[in-house]
Amino acid sequence: MIQIGKIYADRYRVIKEIGRGGMANVYLAEDTFLDNRQVAIKILRSNFENDSLAIARFQREAYAMAELSHPNIVGISDVGDADDQQYIVMEYIDGLTLKQYINEHAPLANEEAVRIGDEILAAMALAHSSGIIHRDLKPQNILITKDGTAKVTDFGIAKALSETSLTQTNSMFGSVHYLSPEQARGGNATPQSDLYAIGIIIYEMLTGAIPFDGDSAVTIALKHFQENLPSIINQNKNVPQALENVVIKATAKKLSDRYANVTDMRRDLNLALSLDHAHDPKLTFVEDADATKILPKMLIPDNGNTDKLITTVTQDTAAHGTTDGIEPLVGTSKKKRVPKGLMIGGVVALVLAIAVAALIWTTPKEVKVPDVTGMTVAQAKVVLEDSKLKVGEEIKEPSDLPEGKVTRTNPEAKTVKKEGASVKLYVSKGGNVIKMSNYVGWDIDKAIDDLILKHNVDENRIKKELVKSDSIDAGKIIKQTPKKGKLFDLDGTDNIVFQVSEGNQIVMPTYITNGLSTKTVATLKAELQNMGVPADNITVQYTQTTDQNADGYVISSTPSQGDTFKIKDTKIVLTALQFDSATASKESSESESKSKSESEASASASKSAEDSKAKSEADAKASQSSSSTPANTTTQSKPQ
Repeated sequence: MIQIGKIYADRYRVIKEIGRGGMANVYLAEDTFLDNRQVAIKILRSNFENDSLAIARFQREAYAMAELSHPNIVGISDVGDADDQQYIVMEYIDGLTLKQYINEHAPLANEEAVRIGDEILAAMALAHSSGIIHRDLKPQNILITKDGTAKVTDFGIAKALSETSLTQTNSMFGSVHYLSPEQARGGNATPQSDLYAIGIIIYEMLTGAIPFDGDSAVTIALKHFQENLPSIINQNKNVPQALENVVIKATAKKLSDRYANVTDMRRDLNLALSLDHAHDPKLTFVEDADATKILPKMLIPDNGNTDKLITTVTQDTAAHGTTDGIEPLVGTSKKKRVPKGLMIGGVVALVLAIAVAALIWTTPKEVKVPDVTGMTVAQAKVVLEDSKLKVGEEIKEPSDLPEGKVTRTNPEAKTVKKEGASVKLYVSKGGNVIKMSNYVGWDIDKAIDDLILKHNVDENRIKKELVKSDSIDAGKIIKQTPKKGKLFDLDGTDNIVFQVSEGNQIVMPTYITNGLSTKTVATLKAELQNMGVPADNITVQYTQTTDQNADGYVISSTPSQGDTFKIKDTKIVLTALQFDSATASKESSESESKSKSESEASASASKSAEDSKAKSEADAKASQSSSSTPANTTTQSKPQ
């Protein structure tokens, strides 16, 4: 149980518990790193922390979901371990499970059932193309958002097509009401097994009921591979035959009769309500009348939980005749004939008893993995072999223990395993290592100084990544790798990585270069909003310009370009140029008038200059004429 209000994994503030499963609890929390966004945290229960199989299944869910990004699959944002507990952080869906939705609205309208079915198929199309089979599809594992979107979750027992199953031989997992016949028999799950489950889910959406039910998991499983699917139309007259046919084909007992892939089923589902298929006949499959029939493989409930099955045992009863023609075992008189139903029940009970006995005789005893930490490899091998366990792979790792000493095992000490199980040994390779302190909350510069001065860490191997945070002061460490208590090899090649808050501050982008504005109001506003500035915090004021090419360009701002400011709290004012056509027209007219006046004045001045020049020339001429006339006309008298 996680304490409400606790900051889990140094990041998530736990609000309340919102769900419990067989292996994990789910909590609603706020991500303090990302604006207190609500998330769902799935945390493996403490009683499974030493169960390697449970941890492997839990981690498989994380890896499966992390590989799948789709609108109809619940997204995953973080995976890790805290306080020795595995956790997965997922998208929080504020809605209902499909099971709850069916209980409240069943039967669903045909169109809605088709839409939800198609969204589930769309999600599984991506999963199957990625080589992942869900293996536990059911309405409880499908969430419906407030806008009606279906999202698939809980890939906890998902299996990659190319990987070995997590379950042991002749074992299986899954919810029996949606379990395909091949899974119920103990066979391997395939993509067609998921399609069978989706068929049952669509059946439930259209009728409000599950097709097969019973007092025990065995009874329900037998119905899956023995009985025909009950008619949907008999329960809901509004369902067209073409839509029922999709469910019939999806839930066919034989894989050869069932849809081969998601694409085929989606095509038929989306055409089921079209007028072209309004008069389709009911789909039936041809039985092989000559095939030898045997009693199917039996299933044993897991600790009485009728919703889960585990461990299948096969018994060939062909020697006793076929299941639909069993002869009486006590005489031939008709008066002594045992009823057929009672006979079948007796055979089932007999096989079940044999299966239980076989399990008791053949199941290996359980033993606890001993704690061999600090021992030499030779000593550890003796202790493990004395406990009826095998010694597996030896793996070297950095450790503060002397070289050659066992640092840990996998499975961990005190884990319960079957006799003969293999145990990996992790062995110290010695070396120069330090145990990491908890630097979360430290100032980054102080943390770096501490590592360099006290622990002799090479500064080049300390890396920092800046992340935005509204709640953590700038320069403070938010997350570290390796985590507290983990070892760091000073002689290795790995780095210490700190995620450091840069607060909720950003820098006003550059919009003037070499004295010229390079960004319009629209461009700069979009850039600021992409950086997280609320649109309501941005206002624009304009100054008039007669330059039409400068219209809309930003020339100044508060804060100024290059200044740092708080994203959420700062009111930003942008000043931009706005083309004033009236002023431009007036200035243009005044300019023309002035030019005309200047031209006329120039012409007048030119004329005056010419007149003055002409007058000057005339005066000069006159002056010359006056001075030459007396010289030519004066005469001199001779003496008498």
